[in-house]
Amino acid sequence: MRNDLADRGSDETARIDVVYEKERVTIHPTQYGSGRISGKLRLFLQQGSLFLSWEPSEGADCLSTSSMGVELEKYRNLYTIKALPLSDVRFIRRHTPTFGYDYIIIVLSSGLAFPPFYFYNGGIRELFATLKQHVFIIRSDDDPNVFLVNDFQDPLQKSLSSLELPGVASVANAMSRQNSLSFTGSVDEARHGEASSMSHYGSKQKHKSNDPGRDLSIQVLEKFSLVTKFARDTTSSLFRDNSGAHAYGRQQHEYVFDNKASDTHKNQYIAPEKESIPSAPLESDALPLVWGKQRDRPLSVEEWTAFLDPEGRVMDSKALRKKVFYGGVDHVLRKEVWKFLLGCHEYDSTYAEREYLAAMKRAEYEAIKSQWKSISATQAKRFTKFRERKGLIDKDVVRTDRSVPYYEGDDNRNVVVLRDILLTYSFYNFDLGYCQGMSDFLAPILYVMEDESESFWCFASLMERLGANFNRDQNGMHAQLLALSKLVELLDPLLHNYFRQNDCLNYFFCFRWVLIQFKREFDFDQIMLLWEVLWTHYLSEHFHLYLCVAILKRYRQRIIGEQMDFDTLLKFINELSGQINLDRAIQDAEALCTIAGENGASCIPPGTPPSMPIETDGGLYVQQDEVL
Repeated sequence: MRNDLADRGSDETARIDVVYEKERVTIHPTQYGSGRISGKLRLFLQQGSLFLSWEPSEGADCLSTSSMGVELEKYRNLYTIKALPLSDVRFIRRHTPTFGYDYIIIVLSSGLAFPPFYFYNGGIRELFATLKQHVFIIRSDDDPNVFLVNDFQDPLQKSLSSLELPGVASVANAMSRQNSLSFTGSVDEARHGEASSMSHYGSKQKHKSNDPGRDLSIQVLEKFSLVTKFARDTTSSLFRDNSGAHAYGRQQHEYVFDNKASDTHKNQYIAPEKESIPSAPLESDALPLVWGKQRDRPLSVEEWTAFLDPEGRVMDSKALRKKVFYGGVDHVLRKEVWKFLLGCHEYDSTYAEREYLAAMKRAEYEAIKSQWKSISATQAKRFTKFRERKGLIDKDVVRTDRSVPYYEGDDNRNVVVLRDILLTYSFYNFDLGYCQGMSDFLAPILYVMEDESESFWCFASLMERLGANFNRDQNGMHAQLLALSKLVELLDPLLHNYFRQNDCLNYFFCFRWVLIQFKREFDFDQIMLLWEVLWTHYLSEHFHLYLCVAILKRYRQRIIGEQMDFDTLLKFINELSGQINLDRAIQDAEALCTIAGENGASCIPPGTPPSMPIETDGGLYVQQDEVL
């Protein structure tokens, strides 16, 4: 079958031969099966190289309301794949659930992944048959559902990769791709398609001796910060570099909001920076003037006592949450107050009820922990999932918050407790298991609770809200980034239009902010304050998204003035770590949340994390093999 596909651009003059084509190949951009976008999947040859494309059909295919169809229509271009070289594909995972439709997940060599493609009219068998005719593809030894594509390396690339020298390996990768691709016009377009269509799989490249198809649920967030070639070269600073941010250019200090600047502008709403930008003046906001309330002092012991009746019940939970939202909690009270904010304790529970519950939960925790503690070495040899999860946890805990005195030093008992809790949780919630980033959430909780059982149950409660962030299909992250995109469109149309013009509407540059709730952006004390503010759900249970908007809006003039593309924007956002004034950011986010009102709330679909997940017969954390 032959098709000139002339509309792909004037540069693409070579003949294109379509070797595979299938209609009704569908993606689900939200975490609900009711919203979907159908399209046409193609494999085509151009100048001897094989490419994959997926283009949405006219209109959005939606099973529920027409309004949802309109919303999906607005974001169809986010998922369009113009021309993906198969030489960039690392592996394809095929899923054949007992109930529901077959689907595939395409993972690139960079660690990125496209959303799952569901084949409503069949055709996966023919797809793989066509692939085998044109590329080298083999089934993984460790997972029969994983098919490795182009699973070979030239000697130079293999040697450089084994040295784990990111800069050198990237050059070799670029040379390898240049030699394998002969087309020109669609290279940049394909790269933009990757950036705007993919979900994130990534922080660190796994060692080459590890098969990437071992367990997608474990790998998904082990590489979650990889977005482009630039991100591959800077992943250590994106996710696991705890040494703080580096200066972005010679004048970075001019854009840092220090405490003095914050005090000076407390009565201004997101004032533009005093900076010189060589560009035309930007249009002013068309939003009403609203101020965030000045930050208050933390909840004190006296105030906390006043909230409790003689039997220990919280008499006014809304007033308590408001107090915490505006001032945080004195550190000596966090051990008690956090259990309420996280839902471990009911606000109307008594001292006696909480004491009884703690004893029951302690016994339950020990029972769960004993499940993995009793696994012998002989059993472990036959328990691949356990070995892999334990290995990943062992690697993560020794590099989590080691600059904090509570976790620093060799043979630190607290690091061992951190590991034990995470391993126990992987047995408590075996479907979700463990993914990189979870240790970042647990470390402050253990630091505050200083008790293994209490830390476990607080962490488990937090994962009830945020567990969808770590689902292997990443629908939870997609839902939040989609909501963030709509909030920016509502609250800062100028910035939204800039992102659209520069293929940044996927908002992957905010991925780390959302995934681990700004853990890398603030120091340890500040993150405890921020998290207890977020946990109040006082103004919105998605206040973290308004915080994202506030920070982006604060730096809007620089982003637009310097004409940042995706790579530059990702670098800039990363280097804001340690440079953001937290109090001012919360004030700005409060103002934006007030301005948005119901319109802002309507931008966020029900069930979007960190709201409580919707229970199904399959449990709280439905993985991709569940029927939609």
